[in-house]
Amino acid sequence: MVEVETIDPAVNRWQRVGGQEGGTVTSIAMASHAEGRRIFIGTMSGVFLSDDDGQSWRISNAQLTSPYIQAVAVSPDYSRDSNAFAGAVQGGVFKSFDGGETWNRLSFWGAIPNVVALALSPSYATDRIALLGTDGDGVYRTTNGGRSWNPSNVGLSGLSVQTLAVSSGFRNDQMVFAGIVNGGVCRSSDGGRTWEQLGGDDFGTATVQALALAPDFSTDRTIVAATEERGLWVSKDAGRTWAQVAEVGDEAVNAVCISPAFTADQTIVAGTGGQGVVVSTDGGETWETRALEDTYGSILTLALLPTDDATLLWAGTFMTGLLCSSDLGATWEPRNTGITSQNWVTLAISPDFGVDRTMFAGGSGSGVHVSTDGGATWEARGEDLAELDIAGIGVSPEYAADGNVLVATQAGLFRSTDHAHSWDEAVEGFDLDDVRAVAFSSDFGSDRTAFAGGALGLTYRSIDGGETWERLSHDFDGETVVALATGPNFEVDRAVFVGTVGQGAAAVHVSYDGGESFERFVEHETNTPWVSLAIPAIYTDRERTWLFGTASQVFRPAARFEDVWSGSYPADAETAVLWIDATPTFADDTTVYAATSRGVFKSANGGAGWSEFNPDLRNRAVLRVAASPNYAEDSTVFAMALGGEIWRLVDDPATLRGEELQPTDII
Repeated sequence: MVEVETIDPAVNRWQRVGGQEGGTVTSIAMASHAEGRRIFIGTMSGVFLSDDDGQSWRISNAQLTSPYIQAVAVSPDYSRDSNAFAGAVQGGVFKSFDGGETWNRLSFWGAIPNVVALALSPSYATDRIALLGTDGDGVYRTTNGGRSWNPSNVGLSGLSVQTLAVSSGFRNDQMVFAGIVNGGVCRSSDGGRTWEQLGGDDFGTATVQALALAPDFSTDRTIVAATEERGLWVSKDAGRTWAQVAEVGDEAVNAVCISPAFTADQTIVAGTGGQGVVVSTDGGETWETRALEDTYGSILTLALLPTDDATLLWAGTFMTGLLCSSDLGATWEPRNTGITSQNWVTLAISPDFGVDRTMFAGGSGSGVHVSTDGGATWEARGEDLAELDIAGIGVSPEYAADGNVLVATQAGLFRSTDHAHSWDEAVEGFDLDDVRAVAFSSDFGSDRTAFAGGALGLTYRSIDGGETWERLSHDFDGETVVALATGPNFEVDRAVFVGTVGQGAAAVHVSYDGGESFERFVEHETNTPWVSLAIPAIYTDRERTWLFGTASQVFRPAARFEDVWSGSYPADAETAVLWIDATPTFADDTTVYAATSRGVFKSANGGAGWSEFNPDLRNRAVLRVAASPNYAEDSTVFAMALGGEIWRLVDDPATLRGEELQPTDII
């Protein structure tokens, strides 16, 4: 693998097209520095940064190996050290030395914990103390800025720690507070080494989801605790005694924050599960409810952040992004420009894209989204699909004329015949709920044939455009069908390709009789749960050239050996190859693109060798790549990155410098 270099800035550079803005925002932090302020937010697709008080955002995922960010924190000495931390589910904790531009994964002895909370000592510049709250492994503590971590759980009431808060007087009082699942609040008076439970009689078995301390905690001693099932609680004596907020009752409270000017304004804000926010401007003595519009998701995190002119209230929400209020929650304004944090995993492009500019996307719990402006903006299509997991989308080759779209979901197969405006579930002859893959025949306009498959190897064929279905007799060894494709001239070649994943292997099964019978054609030992197929336009019943990708490799028929397949690594054995696509002009350019966990890679020799192809691609966790249906005219490639960001590149090999590797493996 060699990275290519462009000598023409007008081409061969990725440009961000757009995406469905918003998504789930889990955490917020702000750092001040000589040039101004930087806001960090954690999302389910990584970290986003803003340098203009939240007016616009850009993703910063370089070297993040898990996108599921649950907590962000910045060094109290950020103006000097530019240190920031991000805690992730399935990833541990990451540290940045350059203000969040790049990230470094920190090491743990043993298993890497799921990190859901972060807190730094106010004296971090000198004591280098930071603490992590984890889901199931308790608290970890470092005294060297994160180079090493040690469990610190003596006295904790539970090992699932939802939130951490450190006293502003930590240098002297050594106080740290932890919110525990079904364990209330625990306090440490020795810097996080040992713990004692507080509030046992009041909410000792409650799940504490958020904590906030007065900025001058060494003298004020106010602490506020938000619980999942026992409402909101306030202590004025560092946790010795507690009072429940009557205005909230036992409603779930997800988030709480205290004003940085609390000594003067006495402001506390809490985000509830259903009411919006409750606000106190007298230190927690009285509270006012300020409702949130139903169009916004539940508030997950809150922060009161100062600007040059005022202190703004920020709210991270479930699925609807980031909100900002200048009047303590009386009114809200979305601030999602540049934030794409959708759970999309699949992308499809209209075959008539040059005219209709239509794309389709979907993913976990998101339903189907459609763009008619080349990926810049998106809208949800179909109320019945709104909360379904979308595993695959197929678009009819005659989409402009027939409007046919098939969608694979965990709740069955759905079909639209009016350009994705309305949907019907496939019922007649179709009895599979967990559908993972769909495909139209390349000659659908004449043969009306389509395929769908999923769990247990169950696969179905329709020969009347999706009105009725019949189950194929082949069971694919009971493995899960995750990919489907037909030959490019199905009426003649009758080829059907089925990618499956099973116990320790991914395989491709091939039929040469339209699906009547199949051969387990090739397999690769792996536990990877995906297969991607690329069937170039040159494929015929005599020239059977095709490719598949799984794990970290792309496989193709070996040039010199019959029935032998060679595998190549676009990057390396640690980089996941999530999708591959051959250009419509493959007969002339033998070009294949690969979407990987390290960006886009390109092969100009049919998959034998690869070049990194990521100029200006800021989000390199790429889930899908697709050559434009009009590639012969526009030379355009599209990529869908983590979070649903859509990127576009015009590929002009004449302006590139670089070389490719040779094949790396044979199976």
